Amino acid sequence: MKKTRIATRRSFLARGLGIVGVGATLPNFVLRTALAGTDNADGRIVVSLLMTGGPDGLSVVPPFADDEYYKLRKVLGIPASDVLKLNDKVGLHPSLKRLKQMHDDGSMAVVLGTSYPNFNLSHFTGREIWEAGKHGVRTGKPGATGWLGRVVDHVCKDSEPTRNIAVGPNGLPLGLTGKEHPGIGFVTPDSFRFNGARREGEKAIYSRLNQLPATPTADDLQFITQTAVNANSASEKLGELASHYKTPVVYPDTQFGNSVKTIAAFINGGLDARAFYAAQGIAVFGGYDTHADQPRRLGQLLDELDGTVGAFYEDLARCGNAERVLTYTYSEFGRRAAENYSGGTDHGQAQPMFLFGPGVKAGVHSEQPSLTDLDERGNLKMTVDFRNIYAAMLENWLKIPTETILGEKFPLLDCIA
Repeated sequence: MKKTRIATRRSFLARGLGIVGVGATLPNFVLRTALAGTDNADGRIVVSLLMTGGPDGLSVVPPFADDEYYKLRKVLGIPASDVLKLNDKVGLHPSLKRLKQMHDDGSMAVVLGTSYPNFNLSHFTGREIWEAGKHGVRTGKPGATGWLGRVVDHVCKDSEPTRNIAVGPNGLPLGLTGKEHPGIGFVTPDSFRFNGARREGEKAIYSRLNQLPATPTADDLQFITQTAVNANSASEKLGELASHYKTPVVYPDTQFGNSVKTIAAFINGGLDARAFYAAQGIAVFGGYDTHADQPRRLGQLLDELDGTVGAFYEDLARCGNAERVLTYTYSEFGRRAAENYSGGTDHGQAQPMFLFGPGVKAGVHSEQPSLTDLDERGNLKMTVDFRNIYAAMLENWLKIPTETILGEKFPLLDCIA
């Protein structure tokens, strides 16, 4: 039997604890791969993309046929001649050419007017509601889980740490956090994040790991092995998949583009994960929170979104994985119907969602919120609860009963094939 060598105190991931690479404080060991193998290669995947800051839906998906739109948007209105028309009422911002092609090819859908009752205009609270699938769940609180984290817990009856992965500098979101699968926040190919021990037992384990001597005893080594025999190998393998990935597909050379490229590397590299997350707008001040200078900033962000999602599905198709992956966008909230006096728009309510992948029903779903029947603050009223879309993804894509994940039954929006 080969001796196990403790090389350093770096790059440690405790199975089931969400502990990942905390500088030089934790032990390092390599015993065997933590990848689950390819026996579940046909497992369906959900990719969650946060459009950070609250995009202006009336510019992203302009209702060009409604004269009221141009009354409300004298400066910011997208000329009808520039709109990439999806039907005779609405279309896409002119920057979204690849998304328009995906729509025409049958792999992109738009859901109009998404929100939830008793909506909240706080960036943090709004994001938590979308990620948890309900009100009142707080990021980092004991027992807090997100809807996709609960999906992973339901589908994966193991403690493998690589089932739910967030890529990028925004850290691990609530949406991906499960009870049995806390998730991994992967920043770059050679760095991981500590997701934090949630229970007293986990804190005790973490404390003991930090107190191990430079040369562990046999008992210490047995403890480490029992705690996380697979995890460090997982971190190394993830780093290898991301660092060594080669593709002829060109992604935007941006933080978001590289994050999504890394997700493609994991999927095309055979990682048996079920949920991924990346956030757009982190590297751009305010992201989509365009209270001013909206045309320039929005155009840049939508160019990046268009190029990134288009490249992602081209890359997945190249390796025969596009059929397995359903991607959706979300944000904290939408924006007001009327433009402001600073060349931008303020926080609002309803927003459009995008769905991507061969598993969607291409086209425009739900109804465009009325531009004349606004709420008392001038916000677009919702026409569909976002959990109706989650319900469709759960039951029609993942084959999971809605109430198992969301806690109650929601009607299914007919947007998933």
